[in-house]
Amino acid sequence: MLTHIRAALASAALVFTPAAHAATQDPIETNAKALIARFDTALKACGVTPPYTPGVVIDSAPSLVSFYFKDKSVHLSRWSEMPPFVHDLLTGWAAAGTLGLTPEGQFAEIFNSLLVPHELGHFAQSINGHSETLDFWTSEVEANRIAIAFWSLEPADAEKIAARVENFNVFLAGLPNPVPQGEDPHAYFEANYEKLSNDPAAYGWYQGAFMRAAWAEKDKADFCALVNPPKP
Repeated sequence: MLTHIRAALASAALVFTPAAHAATQDPIETNAKALIARFDTALKACGVTPPYTPGVVIDSAPSLVSFYFKDKSVHLSRWSEMPPFVHDLLTGWAAAGTLGLTPEGQFAEIFNSLLVPHELGHFAQSINGHSETLDFWTSEVEANRIAIAFWSLEPADAEKIAARVENFNVFLAGLPNPVPQGEDPHAYFEANYEKLSNDPAAYGWYQGAFMRAAWAEKDKADFCALVNPPKP
C-alpha cells in the first residue's frame, strides 16, 4: 500500500508543478495547495473519497494555522502581518529551536508547513467520523499522528520528520506546565478546555504534549490505518 501511495504522490507532484507564471503567485498559498493535493492523493490511495477539496485562506488569524469547517478551508498566517509580540515570541522559539532557522523561517516551518497536514488530519476525521466521537485531547493527538504519518510517506520527508518534531517540541517543552500537581493532563484538558484554549502559554504547552504523545505512537499505525480506520 505504501508503494502505491508514493507512486500516487509522485504523480500528483507532477500535476502541480508550478507553471512559468507561478512566480507571481503567493508562495504560502502555492505551498499549501500543493500539500492539500498530496494529502488528497494519499487519501484516495487509502480508499477514501474526500467530499470536497479544502481551500486555502491566508487571513493571519490569531490561531496562526487552523482548519475551519464552516468555509472548508485551511487558514494560514503571513509573517509580515504578525504583530510585534508574535515576532518577539518566534525570536525566542528560533533561538531555542534545533534547525538553525531565523524567526521568520521558524514561523514558516511551523505554521505554513509542518502543521498544515495536522489541520488536514482534522479534515480526515470529519470524513471518517472521528471528529464526532473523539474527545479534544485524542482528536489533537490523532491529527498529529496523521501529520507525522503523512510526512513519512515519502523518503525525503521521512528522513527529516524526527528533526522537525524535535524542533517543534523543544520550545514548547520549556513553557510552564499548567496542569496542577496530581492531576492527569488528559482529564484536566477535557475539564478545562475553554480556559486552556484561551491561554496561549498553557495551550502551547499542551500542543507540545499532543505532539509528544503522537510521536510515541508513530509506529502503531500507518497513514491509511489512521485516515481510513476499520468500521466498528
